Amino acid sequence: MFIYCEADSRTHRPERIAGIACRSTSSTSTATATPSTIRPELDKAPSRTEQAQVPSAREAESTFSWTKQWYPVQAVQNLDPKKPFATKLLGSDLVVWRDATGQWRCFEDRCPHRLAPLSQGRIAEADGNLQCSYHGWRFGGDGKAVSIPQTKMDGPANEARVCNNRRSCVKAFPTKEFWGLVWVWPDTSSSAWADSSSTEPPIDPFVAKLTPEDITLVTGQYFVRDMPIPFDILAENISDQSHVPFGHHGVAGNRESKWAAHFKIWDVNKRQTWPDGYTYELEWSPDGINPPIQQAVTCIAPSFISYLQRKDQGAVSGVVFWIVPLDDLNTRVINQGVVTSPIPGLLRWLASKRGRWLDHLLLNEIFDGDLAYLHKAAFLAKQNDATGATWPQDYYLAAQADASAAAWRRWFNGRGQGGHVRASGAEPARPPAEISRHDLLDRRAQHVAQCPSCQRGLQLVQRTQTVLKGACAAAFLGLAAALGQGQWQVASAPVAEVTVGMGGLLWLSSALHSFEAKFGFSDYVHSER
Repeated sequence: MFIYCEADSRTHRPERIAGIACRSTSSTSTATATPSTIRPELDKAPSRTEQAQVPSAREAESTFSWTKQWYPVQAVQNLDPKKPFATKLLGSDLVVWRDATGQWRCFEDRCPHRLAPLSQGRIAEADGNLQCSYHGWRFGGDGKAVSIPQTKMDGPANEARVCNNRRSCVKAFPTKEFWGLVWVWPDTSSSAWADSSSTEPPIDPFVAKLTPEDITLVTGQYFVRDMPIPFDILAENISDQSHVPFGHHGVAGNRESKWAAHFKIWDVNKRQTWPDGYTYELEWSPDGINPPIQQAVTCIAPSFISYLQRKDQGAVSGVVFWIVPLDDLNTRVINQGVVTSPIPGLLRWLASKRGRWLDHLLLNEIFDGDLAYLHKAAFLAKQNDATGATWPQDYYLAAQADASAAAWRRWFNGRGQGGHVRASGAEPARPPAEISRHDLLDRRAQHVAQCPSCQRGLQLVQRTQTVLKGACAAAFLGLAAALGQGQWQVASAPVAEVTVGMGGLLWLSSALHSFEAKFGFSDYVHSER
């Protein structure tokens, strides 16, 4: 299912990379990238014996470095260039901001002076540098302090001396603007600049080459939502489409359709030319109504998954996801649909006038359907992890459709070493056993707070309610005045017409009030769907 809206002119621009300064002198070894030996046989259902297999020594011999990767942290069109943006990545608190040259930068979100969060600071008008709101320290894009007001009393030379001290530097990370997203390389080792410069962001090679001229329509338009679900659980969910007819019945699927259980997988890893992830061909019915289509599925670890349908003359339509580990309990998903097939001019024009927030309402409802059960599933999975159980023991994968989840698990628990926390030698935190339904399905906190389009949509709905209520009040006062002056009789036609009109205004206002809930908390109960 695709909901069309205008493609942003900034969607694909030449990439720009920012360097780092004040880097640590320690270096992190980089494992040699070799083709993955993870080759799950997805042309048949995995047997119980296959499920019980753990990653082989060969699969684990070349470990995956979670910090030496590009991660998208936010869509450019969601960021305010005049304000710093706070985010998490791999458990670290970061701040993203744009300097005077138009380059996006990323720092550790704490001032080296007294540890105040730099995300609470401001972009200084004088030079476009990031200023701490606590004592006014300012930092250039490379992380070096450029102004420390309290040292000025002892003369410019003293300020320069303090600014040149490494302890006045803030940790800076390589950044890149690519495909309409701001990317961060969460490593400050001595090799971070060279490593990041020689590595491409995780994205399907075909998709990476698309330009604004190639794309005729965009759906979703950089939908971004932070979800209280561990990274591996959400990535596993997005890598599995067999849940769509059932988990999203009535929203993006149909469990009653004759196509609901139709899933065929073949050509596993035939297209794969990178060491981490998997590829396969998939036949299924995305909406559960129309006959099945064929899609090329691509996973490039750690964060990218795409589903693309090939059409005539090289055109494609499909959807891409980035799944970003904020910390060991929370994950950000970035979603966008792309269409390169020719589109009639009128439809394309109408789509260009469609607000992103309309698409986002649907996508929020889709992800609500996942959240309704994923949080509990995640708790049980992590509870089992704490006792030493492994995913082959946790899951009973009995169908060919489960092969995508198995492929993800084999990579994640093989070369992926079970995630960034375990790879660092620490034990992941367990998700809380309970979380309120409001917090679990809080669209405002998880999405609207970081989506300018949905904020405008919410304001439009609220303002319209105010106008309707005002019109109803004015009509009531006018009616009361007319009756009080004897101009109209209570049983007259004008009174009836005004009364009906007032009722209509109240009904519309009430309907909009219910609609407003779609921007905040709206419970999702599967048994009622």
